[in-house]
Amino acid sequence: MKKLLLFTQLVLTCFAGFSIGQWTEYLSYNSAQKVIVADGKVYCVANGGLFCFDKADNSVQKLNMISGMSDVGVVAIGYGEQSDVVIVAYQNSNLDLIYSGQVYNMSDIKRKQISGDKSIYNILVVDQVAYLSCGFGIVAVNLEKREIKDTYYIGDNAAQIRVNDMAFDGNYLYAATENGLYKADINSPNLQYYGNWEKQSSLPNADSAFDQADYFDDKLIVNQNSESWGGDALYAWDGSSWSRYLASVTQVQDLQVSVGQLVVSSGAKVEVYNPGNQLAARVSSYEFNHQPVSSIAAQSAVTDAHGVLWVADASYSLVQVTGASFEQIQPEGPASNAVFALAMNGSDLWLADGGRTSVWNNMFYTPRFQLLRDEQWQPFDGQTFSQMSGFHDIVCVLPDPSDPDHVFAGSWGGGVLEFQDDQFVARYNNKNSSLQTAIPSQPDEPYCRVSDMKFDSNGNLWVVNSIVDEPLSVLRTSGEWESFTLSGVQSSTDLGTMVMTEDDDMWITVPRRQNTMIVRNAGGAASKRLSVVAYYNNGSNEVYTNMTDIYSIAIDQDGAIWFGTAVGVGVYYNPQDIWDGGAFYASRPGLDEGDGLYHPLLSTQTVTAIAVDGANRKWFGTKTSGVYLISEDGTEELLHFTTDDSPLLSDEITSLAINDQTGEVFIGTSKGLISYMGSATSGNDDYQNVYAYPNPVREDYDGDVVITGLMEDTDLKITDISGNLVYKTTSLGGQASWDGRNLRGHRVATGVYLVFGNDRYGEQSFVTKILFIH
Repeated sequence: MKKLLLFTQLVLTCFAGFSIGQWTEYLSYNSAQKVIVADGKVYCVANGGLFCFDKADNSVQKLNMISGMSDVGVVAIGYGEQSDVVIVAYQNSNLDLIYSGQVYNMSDIKRKQISGDKSIYNILVVDQVAYLSCGFGIVAVNLEKREIKDTYYIGDNAAQIRVNDMAFDGNYLYAATENGLYKADINSPNLQYYGNWEKQSSLPNADSAFDQADYFDDKLIVNQNSESWGGDALYAWDGSSWSRYLASVTQVQDLQVSVGQLVVSSGAKVEVYNPGNQLAARVSSYEFNHQPVSSIAAQSAVTDAHGVLWVADASYSLVQVTGASFEQIQPEGPASNAVFALAMNGSDLWLADGGRTSVWNNMFYTPRFQLLRDEQWQPFDGQTFSQMSGFHDIVCVLPDPSDPDHVFAGSWGGGVLEFQDDQFVARYNNKNSSLQTAIPSQPDEPYCRVSDMKFDSNGNLWVVNSIVDEPLSVLRTSGEWESFTLSGVQSSTDLGTMVMTEDDDMWITVPRRQNTMIVRNAGGAASKRLSVVAYYNNGSNEVYTNMTDIYSIAIDQDGAIWFGTAVGVGVYYNPQDIWDGGAFYASRPGLDEGDGLYHPLLSTQTVTAIAVDGANRKWFGTKTSGVYLISEDGTEELLHFTTDDSPLLSDEITSLAINDQTGEVFIGTSKGLISYMGSATSGNDDYQNVYAYPNPVREDYDGDVVITGLMEDTDLKITDISGNLVYKTTSLGGQASWDGRNLRGHRVATGVYLVFGNDRYGEQSFVTKILFIH
C-alpha cells in the first residue's frame, strides 16, 4: 500500500487550496533512482524530486522549492553523520545542505564558469568533508564551515576528467573515473596537485570506465562499467592484488555499504552480502497487496539498523522490504511528468501526456491521459485498458461539459477514444467513423492524426483531423459521423488547436511557420483561410505584422479571440466581423513596460499557452520565459514567474488551465505540473453563498483574507463595528482578497469587521462578518 503524506504536507496542500499566491506541485514520484538512510529517515530521489520517509511515524514529506529547497532536478544525495547533514545535489550543480530540517544553499559550483561537464554524480562523506564526484574532477565541501574547501583536477597535467564515484579506506581516497581508478593519500598536504593522484595501473582494464566504488570487508570494491547490458565486472583490492569479485554479478546500478553489509543493486535484483561474501538476502520480485510483481527495476538500495531493506525502483518508487513483506511508498501524483495539454471541467483537471516533435511527427509516448479529482490521480492507460494499444501520443483530452464522467481523448495517429464512467466505450478511426488516415496508401493502418476537439452548443463533438482531404469531422449526439472539407486546406496540411465561439464558429490554427487560421461558420455555409496579420499603432507609426507560428489560442469572456505566436500576442476583438468581407486584421495590445512607451504585447516571446481567469485577465505561457499574468485589456503586466524567482519547475510552458471555482492556475511545463493559487474566480449569479476565510483570523495568520462567492465586479467595503471604513476594493470575478490592513497600512486590531457588498448595478447586496483575534 502507499503511505499517507506527512501531516504538514497535507496542511500545505489544503492551505494552497485557499491561500492566494501559494504554489502546489503535482509531480510523479513513481520512478526512483537513489535511496539513503539518515538518522531514522529514508531519503529517496525520484523523477518528481526528493521525498523523505520518517520511520518513526510512517509519514512521507515531499522536499521541494515550495517546502524550502533551493532548486529542482535532484541527481545525487549523501549523508554526513557527524554533522547530521543531508547533502542534496541538483542537475545544474546547485547544492543544498539540510541540517535538522533547515536548508542551507551553496550555489558556488552552479555559478562558477567552468567549460565542460559540471554535473555532480555522487557524494562521499568523510568526517566533516563531503567529496563531490563531478564531471570535471572533485570538489571538497567543508560541512562544518559550509564552504568549498578545495577543487581537485586529477587528470593528466591537471586535465578535467569525469569522476563517477569515490571511496575511502581509512587512509586513501579513491576516485572511479571515466578513464580508470585514481588514488591519493587523504593526509597529503597538496591534494590539489594532480601528481598526488596516482592512476591504478594494476587494476584489470585499467583505462576503462569505472562508475562505482566502495570500501567493504577490508577491500576496495570497484565496478567496471560496460555500455552493454550484463557486461559489468566487479573487482576487489585486498591491499596487495586485484581479483574478480562476485563474478555472478554482471550488472551494477549502485553499490552501498550500510550497517556492515554490501548492497548491490543490479536492476532486476538486489543482493545483500555480509563479510566473507556471504549472501544475506536476495530480492528479485515484490508482492503488493497479494499481487505479485515478477520484474523489478532496482536502481539503488540500502539496509538500516533494523534489517530493513530500502529499494529505489524505477517502476515502483520506494519499496520497503522487511523479510518477506513488501510495501510501496510513494507520494500521491500523476503517472508521469509529461504535460502536453490540460483541460478543466468544473474542479476536474484532465491531462494529456503525449507529444509531437518540432516537425509534428510522433514522440511515441505511451498512450495515456489522466484525471485529477478530489486530490487523487487516475490514469487511463494500457495497464487498465487493453484497447489502448497499437498507437501513441495522446495530445488532447476533452470532458463532456454536460457529464463529468464522459470524456474523449485524441491521439496523434490513434484516432479518438471515448470513455464513460471509467469504462472504455470505443476507439474511432478511419474504419468506424468519418475520420481519415494520414497514410491513405495503407488503408489497413488506422493512422488518424487528431490535434484537437470541441463540443458545440448542441452537444456535438467536432474533431480536427490533420493531413487528410476532409480535415473536420463531427460526432453528432445521434451517434452519426460526418466529415467536411475546409477552404484552402490541402491534404498535406497539419492543423493545430481549435476554439469554438458562442455562435459555434470554429477557429483552427495552422502551425509551423505559417500565419494562418481556418475559420468555419456554424452552419458550414462558409469557411475561410485567414492570413493572420496584426495591426499596431505605437503613437507615431502604424505597423502591420505577419503573426507567424501560431502556437496557442483562447476565447475571453467578451468573445474576443486571443492567440499566441512566435512574435507575441494578437487578438480579434470582434471575430464575427470576419464574415463581413474586406480586410480583416488582428490587433496587438500595447504593454506598458515602464519606459513611457507602449510595446506590442510579449513581442519578443514565443507564446505557447493562453488561459483566461475569472476576472478576464490573461495568463500567457512562453517557450523560454515562464508565465505572465496580463491585465484584461493586455496593457499591464501584473505578474511574471520564472524559475529564478518562483518555484516554477521550468521556463518552458506547455499548457495552462484554470479552475474557475477556486482560481487555481495549473501550469504545465517541460518538467512537470505545478499550480499557482490566483486571486480571480468566476462570478456567481447571486450572493447566497458568500463567505470569508479564514474566519476567525487568528494571531499567527499573516496571509490574505478571501471573500468568495461574489458576483462579478462586486464593490466591497470593509468597516469596523463602529462603521469606520477600513478597506475597499472591487472583486476579481467572484472573489476578493484583503491583507488585513487598514487604509493606513496597519494590521487591524482584534474585533469584528463588517463586509458590505453590492453588484455593479446596485440591485443586489450582502453583509458578512470577519473576526480578527490577536
